[in-house]
Amino acid sequence: MKLNKKIIGALCLLPFFASCGDFLDVQNDSEISTNIWNSEQSAQLYVNNIYVKALPSFGGDYVFGTSRATSCSDEIGGNLNSLMEGTLGFEMVGTFSADNYSVIRYINIAFDELKGAQLMASSRNNIEGQLYFFRAYQHWKMVLSHGGVPYITEVIDYVSEDDLKNAPRDKTSDCIKYIQQDLEKAIEMLPAKWSDDNWGLVTRSTAAALLGRILLYHASPQFTPDQNSSLARERWTAAYNANKRAVDICTGDGFGLMDCSTNVTTQWPSPSDINQIFLKRGYANKEALFVTVYDAVKKTHEYENSVRPGSQTGNTTSRPSNMPSLPLVMAFPNADGSPYTKAANNLYYWQDRDPRFYSTIVYNGCYFPYKGKTSFRQWTYTGGDASGNGSTSTGYYSRKMLNPDLEEFAKTNTCWIEIRYAEVLLNLAEAALETGDENTMYDCLGQLRNRAGIPAGDYHYGLKHPDMQFSKLELVMNERLIELAFEGKRFYDMRRRNMFSNDLGEKTKKINGEKKVTWTVKYQLKLGINANTFANNRDGMTMEEVSANMRASQGTATDVAAVINYQCVTTEDELRNTTTGNYNFFDVTTGILTRSPAILQTMGWSYDAEKGCFNPFE
Repeated sequence: MKLNKKIIGALCLLPFFASCGDFLDVQNDSEISTNIWNSEQSAQLYVNNIYVKALPSFGGDYVFGTSRATSCSDEIGGNLNSLMEGTLGFEMVGTFSADNYSVIRYINIAFDELKGAQLMASSRNNIEGQLYFFRAYQHWKMVLSHGGVPYITEVIDYVSEDDLKNAPRDKTSDCIKYIQQDLEKAIEMLPAKWSDDNWGLVTRSTAAALLGRILLYHASPQFTPDQNSSLARERWTAAYNANKRAVDICTGDGFGLMDCSTNVTTQWPSPSDINQIFLKRGYANKEALFVTVYDAVKKTHEYENSVRPGSQTGNTTSRPSNMPSLPLVMAFPNADGSPYTKAANNLYYWQDRDPRFYSTIVYNGCYFPYKGKTSFRQWTYTGGDASGNGSTSTGYYSRKMLNPDLEEFAKTNTCWIEIRYAEVLLNLAEAALETGDENTMYDCLGQLRNRAGIPAGDYHYGLKHPDMQFSKLELVMNERLIELAFEGKRFYDMRRRNMFSNDLGEKTKKINGEKKVTWTVKYQLKLGINANTFANNRDGMTMEEVSANMRASQGTATDVAAVINYQCVTTEDELRNTTTGNYNFFDVTTGILTRSPAILQTMGWSYDAEKGCFNPFE
């Protein structure tokens, strides 16, 4: 069927450029032609607009305001934001919003319209599978921030019953059940892969991987405080089964770890570079499961402009983002997988590290190509960085997801990978540990280290090294940190494991009480070294020669330095006595509460016992 241009115009403009009004966004949808549902091609155009509104932008969705997850974690140094210093107040997190529900509404409109559509079964499955996926995903984004929300599966309009328009919050556990039901339908209906031209559309592997992530989170201490309970054991078993199935579906459909091997050269000291994952497009990238696709013309972002040093971008007045913290630098093991135990001010920290270190950290004197300049070396020592006020404050820059051949930093077209196969393995590893299947845990982590280029050796890629001081849980969480650095996962890992307020183990202490200024290292020339002479010769020096001319000191905290104080209440009893906020489950804004009286405020965020009584743990 040849699609009418007016139908396409109405289809593309109506759903997402109408003004957002009341809660649940009640609007007139009479202009949407019913003809579009009789063709998979035209129905897909409608679904494509749901992608536009639902997919995360590069860097992941915002936690609050303009702060993304990476800026709320221990991956980066620099100043504290209000969430990390504990001053994030009421009305600051708006994930529970009319905007998110407007997307859900148009998903439900599509389900209603499809009931009478004349579509082949395969075409119907393709469309409905995507709709089920995104209905689950949209609700999950709100549950992750706020706990239970109204799970809406019907179209709300002016003639809907009051109890539907003024829907109360469903229990968190019920929301997880409904999300699982929708994702199970998505897994059943979605194809293994689409045509090459449609790369980026969600598949059954995407749905299985998302379900595995969600059930992992639900089993974690954030959602299940009593980890010794039968409920926790039940939830961890569900997470294990879901992630084991996700691995099977992914591998059966041709997804898996991408080969990232490279040649070791003077410019690149590592046998692999996982940044290849983020630069390869299409199904040749077997690792990418859930992707926001960017191109060089219509859809770009400015990530490279925001993280590269001023010496490359020309911005010498403000610091870049994602400056790696000292804890992240220290987290990478040695090249044989054994734990890294040298002092923070050791000058040879860059020697013989896990290959992922070199794909993630830009350090003093290393080669850091840009715009095809392969011989460019980045200097971070005092007086050596040409970035001015755009220089690093931690001693390091980020290399993760950067393209050395990109010509225009303000028009980056690197795709954002929200879920990749490596995360599925990490999710299974953690759930396997919690359910007593340590062999699977070690196997999953070993696959990641093998891909990175760490030899198996005598200690299973260093994971069973006799000097290993991490507990098994610490080992899993540390592997998540280094594999997924700057991919928007660490904050949520810290949050769901209560790592801000509780020790994870003997070696991984709680983050609250730390001062970020200690997460830095200052590199300087040794006393007596002539700065001009060194600058004239440095580009031709080996890294050993560079380090021999340096001294280093770890950042020190003053009494007035800001202390991390993430407000975290981890038990139901504590939450009942809290009225000043709990960042593990944020408040609902006054605008929502005013529009929909049936919505109760999240427990811990209100002095009104009757209105502030929604228990997110239930």
